Amino acid sequence: MPHVVLEGVVDLSSYVRSFEAVLVRRGGDVLRADRIFLEPGGRSLLIEALVVEAGRKQPFYLKISTRDGGGATVRVDPMTHPERSDGVRALVAEVGADLLRRSPEARLGVTNLVLPSPPHPGRDEGGQA
Repeated sequence: MPHVVLEGVVDLSSYVRSFEAVLVRRGGDVLRADRIFLEPGGRSLLIEALVVEAGRKQPFYLKISTRDGGGATVRVDPMTHPERSDGVRALVAEVGADLLRRSPEARLGVTNLVLPSPPHPGRDEGGQA
C-alpha cells in the first residue's frame, strides 16, 4: 500500500487552513486532491481525490492520521479501494510532499514512494530557467 510517514510535529489543523488543491496533469492523465475534511478531534483528515488514467476514473480518499508519539501517515483511506496505479501512488506522494513542506518541524520517515521535489524558484517544471 502506498504511504508516506512523517516524523516530528505535524499540526493537521494548521495544514487544513493552508491546504491548496493539488492538480497534476501528465499527458492525458489527471491527478486531483481538493476537498479536505478534518475530524472533530483534529487527529486525522480525509482528502477527496480523483485519478484519471487512460480515461479510467478512480475516485477515492486520502487519509492523513497523526500518531501518539508525533508524526503522521499519508495513505489511501482503507475504506476506499482504488487500484494502486502509478497515478494513485503519485498522488499519495504529492500530498505527502505537500504535508512535509507545510510542517517545518517534521522530517521524512519511512515511505515506499518517491516524493516530488519542491518547485525551484525561477524554473519551469522541466527544470529550465
